[in-house]
Amino acid sequence: MKKAVSCCLSLAMALSLACGCTSLADDQSALDRILEDGKIVMATDAAWPPFEFMEGENVIGVDVAIAQDIADGLGVELEVINVAFDSLSLYLENGEADIAIAAITVTEDRAEAMEFSDTYCESSQYIVVREDDDNVETIEDLAGYAIGVHLGTTGDFLASDEVDMGVLAGTGASVLQYKDLTVAALGLNAGDVQAIVCDKLLAENLCVVNEGLKCFEAVYADGTSTQEEYAIAAAKGETELIEAINEIIDPLKEDGTIDEYILEYSEIASALEDEESETEAVSEEATEAATE
Repeated sequence: MKKAVSCCLSLAMALSLACGCTSLADDQSALDRILEDGKIVMATDAAWPPFEFMEGENVIGVDVAIAQDIADGLGVELEVINVAFDSLSLYLENGEADIAIAAITVTEDRAEAMEFSDTYCESSQYIVVREDDDNVETIEDLAGYAIGVHLGTTGDFLASDEVDMGVLAGTGASVLQYKDLTVAALGLNAGDVQAIVCDKLLAENLCVVNEGLKCFEAVYADGTSTQEEYAIAAAKGETELIEAINEIIDPLKEDGTIDEYILEYSEIASALEDEESETEAVSEEATEAATE
């Protein structure tokens, strides 16, 4: 009996220690895991030139350059995964990504679900319409319009809130959510929507690569602006990682490095769009020639 009890106690202690080790592993901070693995995983949505976009099979852009600086500062490798914007927080929660960088605007709701770094870029919401549309100057002027937005973004939140219970409620305005602003621009040209609401640089990029569009800052009739700030996100509670990130990105912001990234990748994004347009034009000409 004593031997049996002793064996049971030994087994219980072993299980307890095993559980304790598992608990300690589960409690490992994201920063410790990154340093141990020698890799930091960035989740993004590569549909936001110049912040993140595709060059062939590679994701590049301002945010990727910043992520590379973070990886270099921590002495680890960078891995980038391309996912839907509205699923970024999920990837942080389940540990599939260590950080999310995708021109993410800091909001109260997001701050409740994620940890944010110091902000690294300021922006505001812009309205995109066709060049021949002179009826819109303020957000209130979108009354009766079908408004295109990128699903899960602050442009989506702004337009949806105003249509549901704000200055556009009861005006006949509606919101059409897209997974890609490029498709939204096509919808604007096709008449599926009459306006797009999105971040400043994204709006400007849409107007550069799509003929016949113009954009301007989204303001309310009383002059109130929609200024916002971008930051890097980590899972809730990962303050140690955020502190390490701040130490790396704050000097980049102060010395103008991030501003240089914005200029550099804006030019690259525009050049890529020009190449794609030329390729499409050549393809269309070849198709027409073959038909003839």
